Amino acid sequence: MEQLNIKQNSDNLEEKHNEAMVLVERHRDFFEHYAKGTIKVEPSPEGLNTFAFDLEKNIIYVNSGFFKEEFGFNEEKTIFAILHEIEHFMEKLQVLLEDGGEKKFGNFLKKLKESKAFSLMDNCIADIRENRTVVSKTNKSTGELETKIYKEDLFPETDFTSRPRHIQFCEAILREARVSDEKCKVSPEVRQALDEIAGIENLMNVMTNPKTPMSLRWKLQDKYIQPKVDELLKKDIEDKKKQKEQEKKEKQDGQEEQEGQENGDKENNTKNEQNQNDSDNKKENKKENKKENGKDGEADDFDENDPNKLFAKEYEEANKKFPEAIPMEEIEKAFEKWKETQKGKDSKDKADKEYAEKLGVEKKDLQEYRKIVENLEQTVNPETNVGLLEELKDLFNRIISKRLKQIQSPKYPVEEGDDLVDPAQLIADVKSGNLQPKVWEDTEIKEKKGERFGEVEITLVCDRSFSMTEDSKAEEQIKSAVLLMEVLKEFAEICQAEKINIVKSLEVKSEIYSFAGRGEDRIPMKTMSPELGEKERIDIFKKLHDLPGSTTDFVCLESIYEKMNDEIKLKIKEGELKKIVIVFTDGESNDPAKTQNALKMLRDDGVVAVGVGITASGGMVLSTYAPNALVVE
Repeated sequence: MEQLNIKQNSDNLEEKHNEAMVLVERHRDFFEHYAKGTIKVEPSPEGLNTFAFDLEKNIIYVNSGFFKEEFGFNEEKTIFAILHEIEHFMEKLQVLLEDGGEKKFGNFLKKLKESKAFSLMDNCIADIRENRTVVSKTNKSTGELETKIYKEDLFPETDFTSRPRHIQFCEAILREARVSDEKCKVSPEVRQALDEIAGIENLMNVMTNPKTPMSLRWKLQDKYIQPKVDELLKKDIEDKKKQKEQEKKEKQDGQEEQEGQENGDKENNTKNEQNQNDSDNKKENKKENKKENGKDGEADDFDENDPNKLFAKEYEEANKKFPEAIPMEEIEKAFEKWKETQKGKDSKDKADKEYAEKLGVEKKDLQEYRKIVENLEQTVNPETNVGLLEELKDLFNRIISKRLKQIQSPKYPVEEGDDLVDPAQLIADVKSGNLQPKVWEDTEIKEKKGERFGEVEITLVCDRSFSMTEDSKAEEQIKSAVLLMEVLKEFAEICQAEKINIVKSLEVKSEIYSFAGRGEDRIPMKTMSPELGEKERIDIFKKLHDLPGSTTDFVCLESIYEKMNDEIKLKIKEGELKKIVIVFTDGESNDPAKTQNALKMLRDDGVVAVGVGITASGGMVLSTYAPNALVVE
């Protein structure tokens, strides 16, 4: 019978594993597309009933059956939960790339293990961030699904008053953030703490923003959230102590009442007293034995210096709403493996740090910028099977070749030519019987010229409105801006190198603006010049991560027009200067009429002004920037 049960359990595990594998394989492309190719998604190996990850290879191992087992999730809810775990994983990868990331992450794991209160608080705040990110990267129906999960599966009840205050606070801050139209019933002190957090302007929005680094979230948690948890925890410990004292008093009162009823005379009293002493001695001995065996739950449970034991049952109950998809031991195992692989990278990391300091930029910005450039270099045009940057370099070379001067181009060595360049070799070859030695130099005349611009000025205008945080718009704009900056830098360098060989000097200048509804909209992030150094490129890359404002594109366009003096306008008219303005935007301008008026002034004076809609949501660019506009989905 026992062997039969073992076989049935084995068959059930295998069936669950196969079911989980099928779901992951069916949606693998969607998961990896969601993660923008930064991580790989693999089914958990057989025998692993949870999630796991590989920090070095960027692989998350998914057991879709975990959520079915813990919550009874259907496939739709399970997919949402997997996206949630992908966000957890991507946050961890991001923090490990920061300066001192290994130490920060190690300290974080230590705090998780030491304090169940911290672990619960961090998990609740992180869940707000992860779910907010999932919804922002997908669609409205995903948000509706998330609300359904909270109302039906995780927190169907909204009365938290039976729980310790610090647990009420953590759970309420999560549920009210994700189901904003329902308030939880909590203790007065908890409501006061929640209101105080809500009163700190923009705190929760910044702390849980998809673009906020995990390390910054930790700092904000430590400063604003953790003190509230500690304060409420302290009150909960006092309540536990009072509860224990009350239970002890009630027990003593009950014993005294029972003793009074049983004591009929002095003899019985004496006898009972002796029995009581014997009983006390036995209890004391039993207690000492338990201490020796490490089983004295009563003494340890009410050690106010160890809240983990004091509230062990309550934490266990709370954890049912947050089961560990990736257990602590799996996280520690992955972290230790990652640390081993990093040892050989110390020298490169040190070199990057020194170079970044020399440039005057942060090491992480330097490395992230280089990573984008590397990815662009590997991007291939599917129509030509040629790398994108290689195609652009080839285009520049063709442009330059059309401007080459009439020059004498040597061909050497040849058998017959204009000039004898090696008399000694001629004599030696003739003596040896070679009557057609290759000791002559010939030249040919190449002529490639025509009327072409001498100067090209390219202005890039980027969108730093807050709406760029939605979906992948900010990421796509950054990649596009990096591509354009690399292209402009490359073109300018080629023009400079070929300056002496071309008929009419070609100079490529660039400037870069951004709009965010601020006074700085009128000031370019990079002024018009042929140079576009690495520090400038990295500084602009970093600036494009800061998205605080609104769509005031017309301010930049007006500023560009105001700087066009009569000399510039004349050079454009006479064909000496080609001026191009490219605007990246994700949608409708704050004032389309002003934008169109600024575009008309620029275009009337010969400027080529183009609007580029970033992702499908940038469709309004087609009307605002018509006729020179396109949407890059």
